[in-house]
Amino acid sequence: MRRKEFIDIILNSISDTFDIYHNYWFEERKFVIYAYNYKNKNKFETTGDAKLWDSRCFEHLFFINSDNLGMEEFDDLVDFAVNKIEPHFVRNDKKLPCKNHMYSYISFIIITRNMPSEDVIAKLKNCNPGKNYLFGARGYCHIRLVCVTPRQYSVISNKYGDNISEFLMEMMLHIDHFED
Repeated sequence: MRRKEFIDIILNSISDTFDIYHNYWFEERKFVIYAYNYKNKNKFETTGDAKLWDSRCFEHLFFINSDNLGMEEFDDLVDFAVNKIEPHFVRNDKKLPCKNHMYSYISFIIITRNMPSEDVIAKLKNCNPGKNYLFGARGYCHIRLVCVTPRQYSVISNKYGDNISEFLMEMMLHIDHFED
């Protein structure tokens, strides 16, 4: 199975809950897939304006297909996520996120042909960028990083990406073999 087929399996499993865009460009950077999910949770709505409780939750998935993940590429990705993706996708290029924002997850699923070096693995596991808005009153944002090497049956993630890591590992265990 090729990396593209593995991506297709992932997309089939999330297509009911995510809007999916192929070959997505942002700030002159191409992502193989961009997937977006929005949840609006409200309780006890009586009229259009009278809500006892309201929250908005967002998830952004960016898929990257790469032969290798080196230290320079990893540092560049984290910098791009913190300085370009978060301001635009979470805060809409403003100072704060939208009203009733509870959380945003920005997730990068990097699918590689070759295993990253031990230095990159250690840095990925210990890199946990996140942000609170107005001391949490306007919610928070976590950047989830996951590196998958299908032919090695390897999934590496930071602490925020543990749920994705478990999901992908479970998925890989049901696949017979991988090719380049």
